[in-house]
Amino acid sequence: MTRLLPRSLLICALSLSTVAQAADAPTAASSTASRWAWVGAEGGTYWYVPTAYLPAYRWNTDDPAAATEVSDQTVWHIERFENGYFFGPAVAQLDDGSAMCQYMIGSITPAGRVYIAFNSQPARGRPSITSGTGEMSETPDGWAFAMQMATGSDTRQVAHWAYMTQCREGQACWNALPGTGTSIEAMLAQCDDD
Repeated sequence: MTRLLPRSLLICALSLSTVAQAADAPTAASSTASRWAWVGAEGGTYWYVPTAYLPAYRWNTDDPAAATEVSDQTVWHIERFENGYFFGPAVAQLDDGSAMCQYMIGSITPAGRVYIAFNSQPARGRPSITSGTGEMSETPDGWAFAMQMATGSDTRQVAHWAYMTQCREGQACWNALPGTGTSIEAMLAQCDDD
């Protein structure tokens, strides 16, 4: 009987510990998700495609084997972050073409996995369906979004992967984006409402 009492106490203690951990799980997940809150803090952050990651491939859906390389500069302004989700405008420009204006709603898991749905802004440019998956990746220059994207219509598609890198005011990227030579502000202004 004396052997059973310590074992019973041990089982009871383990059970209470498991219940306590389960009760803390939502709080732990919320606080872990907030590790990415900085992407939308204090007016948000700006992201762009560095030169090395500009190449993308575009093709007509009736002849996908004839895909050709194009330059894809994309800028994001993550304006806010809430409960693991982020929101803001995105602008993409292929080669010297017109801007594709979108609004993104994305999520970042506590582990850093990323999913983004880009909603075309039909008032500007052609409507398209765009989605992206990836993860937060720590690089020598800081955190980057390592992303794989797909966009297009029923007649034309584009595939692109890139390390979306943060750009801050005062950096070279702020005033002259690779592939376009325009500033971050000018790139985003192409899609401002009149």
